Amino acid sequence: MIIGLDLRCLQDNWRTGVGEYAWQTIKHLAEPNFKLNLIGYANAAGSIKLPEDLPANLKLIRQRIPNRLKNLSFYLGLENIESALTINKQAPDVLWLPNPMFVNWSASQPAVLTVHDLSFIHYKKFFPGRGRLWYFPMVKKLLRQLPKTTKIAAVSNYTADDLLEQYPNLTGQVEVVYPGVEEKYFPQIAIDKLTPVLAKYNLSRPYFLTLGTIEPRKNHLLLLNLYSRLVQKNPAYPYDLVIAGAWGWRTKKISALLKKLKLGDRVKVLGYLPAEDKPFLYQGAKLFLYPSFYEGFGMPVLEAMASGLPVLASQTSSLPEVVGESGLLLNPYDLKPWLKAVEQLISDDSLASQFSQAGRIRAKDFTWSKTAASYVALFVNSQ
Repeated sequence: MIIGLDLRCLQDNWRTGVGEYAWQTIKHLAEPNFKLNLIGYANAAGSIKLPEDLPANLKLIRQRIPNRLKNLSFYLGLENIESALTINKQAPDVLWLPNPMFVNWSASQPAVLTVHDLSFIHYKKFFPGRGRLWYFPMVKKLLRQLPKTTKIAAVSNYTADDLLEQYPNLTGQVEVVYPGVEEKYFPQIAIDKLTPVLAKYNLSRPYFLTLGTIEPRKNHLLLLNLYSRLVQKNPAYPYDLVIAGAWGWRTKKISALLKKLKLGDRVKVLGYLPAEDKPFLYQGAKLFLYPSFYEGFGMPVLEAMASGLPVLASQTSSLPEVVGESGLLLNPYDLKPWLKAVEQLISDDSLASQFSQAGRIRAKDFTWSKTAASYVALFVNSQ
């Protein structure tokens, strides 16, 4: 079977949730047991940045067209992506589009589109104006007019239900395909290997960790206020706060609050965290805090659970589905329960250990091999 892949979500400088989901799935689709021929599409007028270790059985098709022109051409239906992926008059048997983008394909072309969340509907105010003006209308149009031959992979039951509530026209086309978590997060890291990596980030004290792009939806304001209250109560508070993730958009309020609270180097803002360092930062932490307002899935939460880190997450959107009973779920609009929960876990080693063990067990249910197998089933059924 020939699978045409839209690789443009892998061209970003930083590989975050969507890109990680696509990359891990592609690596596992390339495994010999699936017997797939993969053809990937990438485009940029200048250099094209893709992972260096692309699978050997993935043939890459590069176009050198300015993205604005390419996006407009797709939007107006002047061309379709399967034409670019056709080799020797052989079109892909199925397309996989890992994220809604400016793209077009024929109604007769079997395809699978992955939808990660509908934050652009529920939290428009959290996004830059440019996205609201042109990207979001495109996605809405795409979902309203999706060919009946196209299957949708939703990354959680929450996202699947949300899709069907917003777009009843998609009834019968949506299936859930959970992400996985890499095996590298599970093994306990020895202290002699852990310490040098933490030292690279100037982390010498115990700390709480959050990880994700710094933007309003992730609710860093609550996190900073939470930590400020803890330090006010005890100026010698033994834990730092580590915020890992690239600076995103609409961050002025976050920067202003960080400056106003005058927490100094007690708050470590690390920026984007390379994939090879993430297991070390997780395992070096005391707690993982994730007060996000809305998630389609929440992959950092799953990674933290696999690493044995007790998790405090929001009781909203998909997060209860991910955490289950293996962590504490809290109201992201109310600071008080977060303060109480942090103090409870810090003072009760037995409870923290219980969540640590339960999180590891739950995380083992999510594997990228399962994700890839689910896609192969979708590919077969979409033909």
